[in-house]
Amino acid sequence: MIINAWGMQHDATKYKNPEVFDPDHFAGCTKLAPELANGAYEDRDHYGYGAGRRLCPGIHLAERNLFLTMSKLLWAFHILPSVDESGQDVPVNTDPRTAYSEGFLVCAKDFPARFRIRGQERKSTVLREFGEVESVFAKYEA
Repeated sequence: MIINAWGMQHDATKYKNPEVFDPDHFAGCTKLAPELANGAYEDRDHYGYGAGRRLCPGIHLAERNLFLTMSKLLWAFHILPSVDESGQDVPVNTDPRTAYSEGFLVCAKDFPARFRIRGQERKSTVLREFGEVESVFAKYEA
C-alpha cells in the first residue's frame, strides 16, 4: 500500500491554496517530523518520510542533516532567481504538471538560480570549511 502523499499535502480543506508554493502553509508548525509521526495524521505538515510501518527509519538523521545543510546555505548565500539577457528575473516554474519529474519518486526539475555570497567573512568561512573536508570527498572521485 502506498499513501497518496501528493493528495494529502494538497488538501484544500487544510491549505488555503494548495496548488501554490507557499511556505506559510507550514506557519506555526514547529515540531520535528518524528514528533508529528505519532499517529495523529491531522497534525502532520508533510509525509515526505512516509507513514505508519513504512516510516523512514532514518527520519531523525535525515531531518537534522537537512536542517543543518539548509541553515548553512541560507547563512552563506543570497539565493536569487536567474536573470535573462535583458537583466529581468527568470520566474521559477512551480506548475505541478511541468516543473516536476514523473514517476514513483517525484522531484523538482532543474531550474536556474544565482547564488551570491553574503560577504567576505562568510566566503572565508565557506572556503576554509571546504578545505577541511576536501580530502574526505577526494577519495570518492572517479
